[in-house]
Amino acid sequence: MMVMLLFAALQTGQADCASPGTQPGLPLSPERELPAATTALHKRMQQEQQASGLLFSILPHKSNYLLPVTYNTSPNNNAYNGLTDSNETLDNLEVKFQLSIKTPLWENIFGDNGTLYAAYSQLAFWQAYNSKISAPFREINFEPELFLAFNTGYEFYGVTSQVMSIGFNHQSNGRSKPLSRSWNRIVATFPFSRGDTYIVLKPWFRIPEAAQDDENPHMEKYYGYGELQLLQKIREHTLTLMLRNNLRTSGNKGAVQLDWSFPLHKKLKGYVQYFNGYGESLVDYNHHTNRIGIGVMLTDWL
Repeated sequence: MMVMLLFAALQTGQADCASPGTQPGLPLSPERELPAATTALHKRMQQEQQASGLLFSILPHKSNYLLPVTYNTSPNNNAYNGLTDSNETLDNLEVKFQLSIKTPLWENIFGDNGTLYAAYSQLAFWQAYNSKISAPFREINFEPELFLAFNTGYEFYGVTSQVMSIGFNHQSNGRSKPLSRSWNRIVATFPFSRGDTYIVLKPWFRIPEAAQDDENPHMEKYYGYGELQLLQKIREHTLTLMLRNNLRTSGNKGAVQLDWSFPLHKKLKGYVQYFNGYGESLVDYNHHTNRIGIGVMLTDWL
């Protein structure tokens, strides 16, 4: 039921905000007029500005998608050793989907700039085709956030910076030991654009935990200290490259994700996703994954 309500909310948000949600929350300042939309990012900022006038407005945050068919060449059976029957193994085929929403809590904190957002994202991996183990949800990652976003409006040699954000991010999978995974971070987001090309820098700092409370002391070894995203709009098509790396010469780990969204019917977009590396999900943070999937994009980056 919760999933159905979230999908309904996203479809409503998409109707009010036709250019869907991206990674950084965009500051909404109803009293501050934005310049005429010249890029996809400008257009989205204006649409979110209009939607912010609605009471309890729910807006897309990260991409919202459904991949009914994904194929993983190396499922992480080792994570469940001793917890399941030895004959119960994970299927290579899996359903993957992400739901991500946000809402502005406090606008114009600093004069006519600065918006405080609350956001929630949920990433799920479902062994829907594995009838031998009753088709369980293998992993669900929960990601609440609280962050400040600011209009910037800088331009340097044709490269523009329209917005930035910084805030608190919690990720966990809601499991008990030994499958429990969680960490807390301070995350900043800096998008830059030139025409229909976008670069997003997303550094983070992990908030330290006491050694006796830290169930995953080596998360940074696999996730690194940030990620870089490159996005190219080609008419109605969107190509995205995500890169992560721990920047270590010894024990180098990282990940790459390639995304392609394309028009199918009206506002519905097709979506192809390829992931290779570490940290696709929290339970797999130290497991190398190689996955490709196809499905639909409900709300795209831009």
